[in-house]
Order: sequence, then structure tokens, then C-alpha cells
Amino acid sequence: MRPTERFFVKRKKQLEEVFNESSLIKTWRKIVRKQMRSLDILDLHDYYDFNYRIEERAKNIVKSILNGRYKAHPPLIFKVEKKLGICRHLMLPNPSDALVLQTIVESISEAINYSKPTEKAYYSRDKHNMKLPHQINEPGVYSLGWRNQWKKFQKDILKFSNEYKYLVVTDLTNYYDNIGLRELRHIISSRIHTHEVILDFLFNLIEQLSWNPDYLPTSLKGLPTINLEAPRLLAHALLFELDEILNTKTNGSFVRWMDDINFGVDSVDNACEILGAMNDVLKSRGLALNLGKTTYYTVEEVEDHFLVKENKYLDNFTILKKTDKYYNDKTKELKRKFKTHLKKKHLQNWSKVTKRFFTIAAKLKTIVLLKDATSLFKRIPAIRGHITYYLNTLGYKKSTSKAVLKIFREVKVYDDVTLFHVSRLITDWKIPRNKEGKEFILSVTNCISKPTSAFELYCYLWFAAKYERPNKILSVIDSKKAIWEQEPFLTRQIVAILPRIIPFKPDRVNTILQEQISIGLEDAASVAQNIIKLGKIKNLDKKLRFYLFPKQKQKVYPLSKFLILYSILNSESICNNDQIREYIDEYITDPWMKYWIKEYIY
Repeated sequence: MRPTERFFVKRKKQLEEVFNESSLIKTWRKIVRKQMRSLDILDLHDYYDFNYRIEERAKNIVKSILNGRYKAHPPLIFKVEKKLGICRHLMLPNPSDALVLQTIVESISEAINYSKPTEKAYYSRDKHNMKLPHQINEPGVYSLGWRNQWKKFQKDILKFSNEYKYLVVTDLTNYYDNIGLRELRHIISSRIHTHEVILDFLFNLIEQLSWNPDYLPTSLKGLPTINLEAPRLLAHALLFELDEILNTKTNGSFVRWMDDINFGVDSVDNACEILGAMNDVLKSRGLALNLGKTTYYTVEEVEDHFLVKENKYLDNFTILKKTDKYYNDKTKELKRKFKTHLKKKHLQNWSKVTKRFFTIAAKLKTIVLLKDATSLFKRIPAIRGHITYYLNTLGYKKSTSKAVLKIFREVKVYDDVTLFHVSRLITDWKIPRNKEGKEFILSVTNCISKPTSAFELYCYLWFAAKYERPNKILSVIDSKKAIWEQEPFLTRQIVAILPRIIPFKPDRVNTILQEQISIGLEDAASVAQNIIKLGKIKNLDKKLRFYLFPKQKQKVYPLSKFLILYSILNSESICNNDQIREYIDEYITDPWMKYWIKEYIY
């Protein structure tokens, strides 16, 4: 794109109000870095190259934007199964694009939230710090904490069911996919005051990040499905006009969580009237109610479908330690309740409450739900994340290792995330390097070491970074080059794992690193430069020391940090530093990580 004089005379100054080095650095450190670390797909280099040089990166991004030449990088598109092999397409943006997108939203978020017509619509700002009670953890943008928001949301729903004869529940059909970008822009611009160029830049970036396969033209429809705040805020704001109508039609007796809408009425006719009005408004914006999920419940039916008794039981559940004399009684009771709960799969909120059961079982560290966990993992994709969380918390043992091997051998995977969740689970476990542990790793290797797709290769790399021998990793990298060199994110992962091979074949690794720096893609070249730089350092600076050896130790030493630590140990002065050896002995407790460090470095 070649900008006109209008850009330099007027628009550049307006962009400078939003984009400057300090705002980008602050947004990265405060928000985006944490979000990128919490996405479904992680980086083996932990975006450390970007973070370590954030000042330089911010300067280059600002320069590109203010020159009128900023262009989004191709995002990684990956699939998450909903059910029956039908998948949702999500995307992983380049950290630069995630930072730019979040910076724009930061500049308009206060105005958007100020324009909301009612407090009855709830919005989750940061999906990754806390999640629903039936998930793992997620804080809200409002003054209430996320958990309190969710409890208030649920209490409002139950309050409607007690005060009205019927509770109406509904949501929108494929909401994110059907959002018209022009309609969204009209609504945003009508509610906030900002410079035209800010919205132009925002929607131009959204279009660039949108999924348009097979050379299809841009449809101007659908928000990129990214697990970051920016798209959620925009999607939330699009329904403000619907909130105004619902607030009037129901006399304030409604609640909305994104596109999940509930309201109370005293007659079926009133419900139909309101639903019809809602659908007309939505259709004018190219949206529609999901008729398959639109229904109304009586007071008695609300008790069943919202599983009120089960939720109250889990709310009041006391977490005991294994040494407590009532521990066995409580775990048996939990199992009995869960067996009863399994018979209610037809109820609307069944999967949400199922997640809560697994969260409680994880906190108890009990294996009483293990058999059910394996069978449910196979059949219900929506709860797989919580089952892997449960298995992770239980840790490696004979029973859990058998469960994981059963999953590897029996679960038909239609998406990309499932295999990664299990691969990551195994790398998080502390598996002994004894006969039993090695046999388990060999069994997993047989299931995962022959990747035929990009995501299978990514999952193999994650597993191999901790468990495979260097020569085997190099063999797979060489034999699968046709797969990884086509995908920027995957090429980045290939470069990120190379420190594990350096002690084995330093010349070969150096050749790959130099190739990526000279003719490779930007992301991979950045990691390659960082690995070379880390391998030449003489002393740990404060930033790197606190990164590798933080004051608050992590329960599981992250795999990405292990690879970066491995990089600096290629420096002779670092490797022979007694203080660093003391740090390693203190922080690295995993048997496999300790083995590779002593075998190939010391």
C-alpha cells in the first residue's frame, strides 16, 4: 500500500495518539504476553525473542504503522472439535498482530463500555486468567471479579425462574461467523467518538486476519475467532442495541453473556412476542436466533435443566486432604453423585456441570472418576480440556499412564487441539527415568513419532523436546521438511527445538540457523538469531536470570524455558558457572530434563 498525502497531513497524527513505543510496551507486558502464553497452542520459544527485544519490536511496529505500511502476518489456523467431527476454526496471530489489535482496543474499550445501555449484559475481558467455575479459571472487565460475575449471572437466571412462570433461553446461530464487519463498524462508530483512521485501521487488520482459504475474496463477514480480548469486546458491543430492546420488553428481567440470552416472562405469548422482536432486529444485522437452542422452561424444568441441586452440591463441597479420615467417604460420595449425573446427558447444562465434577476431583487428587474420564474423553470433545487438567493434576502413575495410552490408541481425532493437549499433559508430568517410565515413553513415541500433518508434527516436537534423543529429532526434522517449511509457525517451532541438538551436531544446527536467518521467514529467523545470541553470552543479565530462575518457583518447569536454558548452556562460561549450576540443581527437578543437561552439557 502506498499512502496518499492525506495520510501524512492528517491521519498519521491521529494514529500517533494511539501508537507509540511506550503504549505498545505497556500493553505487551500487561496484557498480550500473558494472553499469548495462555492460548490453546503454545510457542516452544515462549515468544522470548519478541519479549526480550520488545523495545526494538515496538519501535519497528510504530514506524511501520506511521509509514502507512503495516501488514498483518498470516495467522496459524487450527481446528477445535465441537462434536461429531464438526470443528470450529480458531486462529493464532503473530505476536505483533496480537499486540497491535489489543492496543487499538485499549484505546476505545473505555468508551465502548461506557456506552453500554445496561448492566444486564456481562462481558469477559480476559479469558485466560480465570474461567467459568466449571472451567479452570477468568477475570471480568467490570468491578466484579469474574467468578462473582458468573455467580451473579446464574443467580439472575434463577431469580427470573422464581419470579416468572417461564424462563426463556436462547443464543445466536454461529455468532462470530455471521457478524457483518460493515454492520459492526456502523454500530461501533455510532456509540463512540474516535478518529476515522482508528476504525479504518482496526477493520483493515480484522479483514487481513480473517480466514479466506482457496483464494476466495473477502466476504466482509465474520470476526476472527481468536482467544484474545479484542474480538470479544467488539462482539459484545454489537449486541448493545439488542440489550436496549430486551431491557424495555422484559422490564429489565433479562441477562446476557455474549450471545447466551435468558429472560423471564409470565406467558408463552409474551415469550414469542419478545423472541420475534429479537429475531427481526438480529436479521436486520445479518444474524439470527438459534432455533435449536431456543426454548422456555417452567420453574420445575429450570431446576432440572440448570442442574441446580448438582451445582449447590459442588458449591458446598469441602476439599479434603488424603490424610483426612473422611477423605475416602467424600471421594466415594463424589463418585456416586457423578454416576447419577451421567444419566442426565440430555439436560442443557450437563457438560458445564460435568466439568465442575472433574475440577473437584482434580483438587481432591482422587482417581475415582478416572475410568469415566477415559470413556468421556472419547465421546464428548467439549470436556476434553478438563479431563486433561484432571489427569495432569493426578500426575503420572500406573493408572493414569494406562488411561493416556488408551486415549492415544482409541480416540479418533478430528481436530488439532486434542492431540496437543495430551502431548502437553505428558510433558508436564514428572515421569521417572526407570524401566516403567521408559516403557511408557516408548509406547507414546510409537503413537506419535510418525507425523503426517503439520499439527501432528507440532505435537511430536513438543513431546520430543523433552523425551526424544537428539539424533531422532534431527532425523524427523530432515524427513518432514516438506511439511514444516510451508508453515511459518511450524518453522518457528523447528528452530526453537534446535538447542536440544546443538551438543550432538553443532555444525548441522548452525547451518540450519544461518539458513533461517538469511533466507527464512521473519519469525523463524528471529528465533534463530536469539538462539545464537543466547549461546554466546558470558553472564546472565537480570532480565534473563529472573526469567529462567524466578523468585517464585513454578511447580512444573516450563518446556520452553528448558529449551532456552539449554541454549545458554552452550556458552562455555555459563556452563562452567558454579552459581548457575546451583540454580539448575535447585530449579530443574524433572528426571528427563536433568538427564539431558548432564548427558550433553556437563
